[in-house]
Amino acid sequence: MSQGVYSSSFTAPFPTSSADPGPSRGLLPTDPMLVNGPVVNRTLLNSLVPQGTLGRNTGIVFIDSPDRVVPNTHQISLGYERQLAATMAATVDYIHSWNRDQLITFDLNPGLRVDTSRTGRIVYNDLEGLAQQLGISPFANQVLKRTNAGSSQFDGVNVSVEKRYSNNWAARVSYALGYARGNAEADQTHQDNYQVLGDPHLDLNFGPLNADRRQNLVISGRVEIPGTHGLTLSGASRFMTGTPMTVINSAVDADRNGLLFDPLPAGTYCGQGLNSICVDNAGGRNGARGPSFKQTDLKLSYRFRFAKETLDAGLELYNLFNVANFSNPGTVANGGSIVDQRTSDFLVLTSLSGGNGQPRAAQFTVRFGF
Repeated sequence: MSQGVYSSSFTAPFPTSSADPGPSRGLLPTDPMLVNGPVVNRTLLNSLVPQGTLGRNTGIVFIDSPDRVVPNTHQISLGYERQLAATMAATVDYIHSWNRDQLITFDLNPGLRVDTSRTGRIVYNDLEGLAQQLGISPFANQVLKRTNAGSSQFDGVNVSVEKRYSNNWAARVSYALGYARGNAEADQTHQDNYQVLGDPHLDLNFGPLNADRRQNLVISGRVEIPGTHGLTLSGASRFMTGTPMTVINSAVDADRNGLLFDPLPAGTYCGQGLNSICVDNAGGRNGARGPSFKQTDLKLSYRFRFAKETLDAGLELYNLFNVANFSNPGTVANGGSIVDQRTSDFLVLTSLSGGNGQPRAAQFTVRFGF
């Protein structure tokens, strides 16, 4: 949680910055606030921060930049469409976009850990002497400022062939091939986890964007079954490649920047246990891919026709083949998927993707028209 230097409501982490060494050694916490167990020492907390007082934020501090400008996007697209038959056409579209001056956080008080261990002491460095300028004691955590140092771009090709409804049937096949990459996400809150002292190392932050899907294939259609006088079968089948994720090991702080976000080298990594997977990791941010997505939906409907009214009865089947579509393993941080080799559920699939991707389901519908 990021806040100002002073606030009536602020975050005060204990320990101030680095992780408590106790749990990492298989022991109970050692910090006075949690000593001997996961129970907050309320008496000590109230003595350190009396209720209702204006306090110094000892957590992450956020300050604005007077040089900040509004990010901008430039986009071009080219399309070509060709009629193949009386009711059939093919379309090809190319899209390119540049996202410039995107906001990315820069730490004005970066830490440098004394060693590469997870719990090593962090020494903070006030790059611009902010604490001295404000006449206060040194900051004991990050001081973040958003700068317009981020950029990203996207290239995509969309191809489709569509047969419009005639002779009791219609169909469409569409395929999208895309690549989104950059050194910052377009959400304007991206944090640079590779900064070491005053060097942002934005080149290390470059990689596929969190929402990058290389391929998306959709086949859909509708047919009115001859001789049934109103029975219609329609459906759609989709295949999508997985989204990126970053494979790290938070047991070490290899670059000693105080942030436990150090991607593992390129290679193949595997989880252990039920629903574990293996991934080919290219290294760096978002160097691996999560599970792909496959789903087929069908709808069977029949129209009863009266003098002026109609009655449509339908049966809808979602995820017809009951494919288990899983979300990326690990946790979500900074808008992306983080898979930590230090954890027990490393590369283990634990949850189904939200919305679509749930187990097979059926729905009955009735619609009366007049």
